[in-house]
Amino acid sequence: MSLASTQRILLVEDEPGLREVLTLALEGAGFACEAVTGIEEGRRALQEASFDGVLSDLKLKDGSGIELLTWMKEQGVETPVVIMTAYATTETTVQALNQGAVDFITKPFKHEDLIGTLKGLLAAAEPETQLPPDLGELVGVGPVMRKINALIGKVSRADTTVLLTGESGTGKEVVARLIHRYSDRAKGPFVAVNCGALPEALLESELFGFEKGAFTGASAMKRGLFEEAGGGILFLDEIGEMPLALQVKLLRVLQERRFRRLGATEERAVDVRVIAATNRDLRARAESGAFREDLFYRLNILQIEMPPLRDRPEDLPVLAEHFIRRFCQKLGKPPMQLHAETMAELLTYRFPGNVRELENLMERCVALNPGGPITRDLLPEGLGSLAASESSDRPSPFSIPPEGFDLEPWLTALKGYLLRRALEEVGGVKTKAGKRLGMSFRAYRYWLAELGGVEALPKAFPWPADFPASAVDEGGGTEGSKDA
Repeated sequence: MSLASTQRILLVEDEPGLREVLTLALEGAGFACEAVTGIEEGRRALQEASFDGVLSDLKLKDGSGIELLTWMKEQGVETPVVIMTAYATTETTVQALNQGAVDFITKPFKHEDLIGTLKGLLAAAEPETQLPPDLGELVGVGPVMRKINALIGKVSRADTTVLLTGESGTGKEVVARLIHRYSDRAKGPFVAVNCGALPEALLESELFGFEKGAFTGASAMKRGLFEEAGGGILFLDEIGEMPLALQVKLLRVLQERRFRRLGATEERAVDVRVIAATNRDLRARAESGAFREDLFYRLNILQIEMPPLRDRPEDLPVLAEHFIRRFCQKLGKPPMQLHAETMAELLTYRFPGNVRELENLMERCVALNPGGPITRDLLPEGLGSLAASESSDRPSPFSIPPEGFDLEPWLTALKGYLLRRALEEVGGVKTKAGKRLGMSFRAYRYWLAELGGVEALPKAFPWPADFPASAVDEGGGTEGSKDA
């Protein structure tokens, strides 16, 4: 039995001739196809039956395929959707991807291309599908990294700015390079610059270049990185460190696609896609005036947040093995693996330097190990005690610190953390997040609004020790309490 023979497709197409032709093509390939003429019929069909995939035209007589995507997301319907369109612009692509479309196919297309797209999509959705042996540069087997890998595939095709956020060492540049590899700009250059590593004057000349004689020492014309990255991608690492004056010029380049070399009188057109990265909370910095708010919104069209390694412990063994294998080959060492006790110790360590720190640690272990298992004595001196101290410095997450703590704000923070965690684990679908927490969609939406929205919710687990107790008077109430 073929894979397609078990798969049901909902086709949403309002043009009768095309609807009939596509139905015949899908059924001829072994799919079970139900065809409807528009958004309303599509909604009813999805409410009455389950489907393995949805194939929808973008422009329909009673609305847009984007509206169907939005409705499916609101209802928690996670059926994969492929959009057919003859009008694939960056705006519509980004909009559809943000609403959950998994792929685009542009008219006119060959039926075999459409069938291949659907078969590949539905095969990837099968739970028993095995992971490929080569996991590539972005290693991870947990649900968070699976979602990020899928998101990279989507944003690669949308030729617009991307903002990568997350702590240092989480792999933001790796993601930027993967987006470049799978984008339409793959044949163009990938140029990276660290905005926090250069003083303002030097960073400006590096980005925009300069004419001969523009300043003392400018003995020859120099092309800037925007020109060097023409036709490709410019990666602006640590964008949060860019001086405000330069932020104005960057915003103009992003909006107008034109720039001016230092000392030049004429502007030049530039064709470049910008990917920015930061370990700062840019939204908070924008609200405080430390970062331009208009630039933040211009950069934050598509965002990918990289999780810290401590939040994805299921990936640590796979990452460690990946790095060990790489460094054994690089250093000409025999194959080796971590001893069980070594792995247990690494799992207790919080890795403040994230994946980069683990990579460096595995290189050290391979270099020092003559062969055989990597034992605990090869770990840096003090790593084990540091791991122990990190866990012993704090009480158990649900124990009361000896000095006491403030219960009410901790409960609020805990509720916010769980609201956010549930939402992340179900891919941003509020209906499913509410179910995960045993509440209705309305209740979930109420608490989300009550706590200030998703961005205001804590990302890390709130420890009681982070909420010191308020001063208490002798009457047993807090100072100033009317009940004292």
